[in-house]
Amino acid sequence: MNNCDYRVVANARTQWNLVSGNGNTYSTFGASADFAVGKVTKFNSFAGIGISVSSDIAGTTFYNTNRADITAAYHFMLDRRGNSSISAGLQVGINHKGFDPTKSTFDGQYDPITGRYDPTLPGETFARTNMIYVDAGLGLLYSQYFNKRKNNIYFGLGINHVNQPNISWQSPGLYNNSGNDKLYAKTTIHGGGSFQIGDKTWIMPTFMMLFQGPSQEYNFGSLVRMRLGNTISTSFFYIGAQFRAPLDAFILQTRFDYKGFTLGFSYDINVSKLVPGSQTMGAPELAIMYTGCTRKKPHPYLCPTM
Repeated sequence: MNNCDYRVVANARTQWNLVSGNGNTYSTFGASADFAVGKVTKFNSFAGIGISVSSDIAGTTFYNTNRADITAAYHFMLDRRGNSSISAGLQVGINHKGFDPTKSTFDGQYDPITGRYDPTLPGETFARTNMIYVDAGLGLLYSQYFNKRKNNIYFGLGINHVNQPNISWQSPGLYNNSGNDKLYAKTTIHGGGSFQIGDKTWIMPTFMMLFQGPSQEYNFGSLVRMRLGNTISTSFFYIGAQFRAPLDAFILQTRFDYKGFTLGFSYDINVSKLVPGSQTMGAPELAIMYTGCTRKKPHPYLCPTM
């Protein structure tokens, strides 16, 4: 859902370089593309289709998660002026997980008296070290413009892993394992808005709450958006910060928009109990996006400013 016809995105992130060392860092790469379907008149309801791919590699054992997703959504206009809408989407993806057990060490390979590691001692065995499974998700988003479209708000709900696929590395009975380790469903509640506080300035608060099994995460903060140039310029500069809780990180953010192109950068400053190892150095992330139009017909100015 955007103010034109299509959008392409790429981003890259590394994390905890000082903690992992020896090049065995935590790295994530992603790319996506999406385009509108049926956006004919100015404020009609329309659909959207997208595809995304991502690859995540973690730690010494090169524990990797690779996935490809197809997403379909429909955006329902709730009034004739396109000021409010509800979007509903479905996502289906293929996932691959794997790791290198030869890079692992296990409790049984340490001498209980000396504490020394002996690689000749047997480690654990696994029924599989690679797996492929299907994953599914769904989501809803409500957005509303008001005050002559100077301000907008949005609220969203997403549920991932609704099918709770089995991600166990073991066979039934091995190590008293049932062989059925379901991936917890994850619920995401998020929202935010954009509020004009001057001729060329907006404040953009956001929040996101995630719940997955016994785990929880909360993000909240704000950006300040500043128009560069005259009052019809499409160039913007953003700066702001987020906080991730329970006590984990401060996230510094900046972004630049210019003629359909967006360049964003963020950096996590670690403040958790990992500080002795991380020395507060968390994760840099770089994002590049382009939003384009394929035709000169009017497009609804209703995409929530995120």
